Amino acid sequence: MGFMDKAKQLGDQAKQLADQAQKKLDEKQQQFNESQRDKAEQQAAAGEATPGDIAMGTHEEPAAPAEAPEAPPAAQAPPPSGQPAEGGANATPDPFKPIE
Repeated sequence: MGFMDKAKQLGDQAKQLADQAQKKLDEKQQQFNESQRDKAEQQAAAGEATPGDIAMGTHEEPAAPAEAPEAPPAAQAPPPSGQPAEGGANATPDPFKPIE
């Protein structure tokens, strides 16, 4: 048997092994998906939300509180542009204005 025949035979064996492995992976993935689906159906029937449900957004949000939170106190308006803020330093200097 020549080198090329041997390489083809090994390539065929590798392909068969890869196909077998892929079939096993597909079967395991299908089993996992079915078990997750069953678990989700049981939890839905029981009305429980799990951390996975919350992360996936499949749970119901609690009702919003009746009272709105108090608004924070109004911030002071910044001084008109061109005038320094309190303390003599310009809080937002113009980055393109040359230094005097």
